Amino acid sequence: MNSLELEILEIVKVSFVSIFLIYACSLDIKSRVVPNRVWKAMLISVSPILVLQLYHNITMDPLPLLFSVFGVLFMLILSYFIYTIGAYGGADAKALMCLSVIFPLYPSIDPFPILNHGFGIFSFSILANSVIFTPFMIFAILLRNIFKEGFEGFFKNPLYYFAGYRISVEKIKFHNLFEFIDENGELRRVKRAIESDDNKLLLLKKAGIKEIWVTPALPFMIFITIGYFGALIFGDILVEIISLIFG
Repeated sequence: MNSLELEILEIVKVSFVSIFLIYACSLDIKSRVVPNRVWKAMLISVSPILVLQLYHNITMDPLPLLFSVFGVLFMLILSYFIYTIGAYGGADAKALMCLSVIFPLYPSIDPFPILNHGFGIFSFSILANSVIFTPFMIFAILLRNIFKEGFEGFFKNPLYYFAGYRISVEKIKFHNLFEFIDENGELRRVKRAIESDDNKLLLLKKAGIKEIWVTPALPFMIFITIGYFGALIFGDILVEIISLIFG
């Protein structure tokens, strides 16, 4: 295969994976559940392209593939370890595991990635980028609260302005609560949000409270998908930051 054919294959594979990740995000947002069939379908749909790419690389230059085997094993172990310590859910671990298998070599579609190829392990760059992009959500929440709540409230509850927002009790779904009704029937505010349940919401409604401060229980799948596109377009942003700091 020539370089053009290889690039077309890469574009098709990247496109298929992009569709599945966006679909997984929509499921995660709606129900916090991404069925295993999504990851199975993603692996099956790109497997013919993956086989062709592996065959080409073995016949042309097997050394990069040898390195990629260690990279895939490393990410499989790391993804499972992060899941076992409770840093993210099972769907997030499966997504990263599948991505490590689907992309044993860092995808390059001219002129991307713009910055670098990180350590050469694409799924690791995805994970690193997903962590880097998370603070941007905090900044977006802060801006939302400043425009909606004003500066006066910020000085009273700075934590809430960074970590959450105020919404209608009726709209609380996948949120943790900064405010709730305690055993004495009084509205209580906490610095560390607690999990929401039907009983807590019922008590808030019975007390006639319309809006409270909450923090969103955002699915990490969103950040994995952002990290995926970031790794495709820019590369490993964490590596770039470290390179700029240390020259």
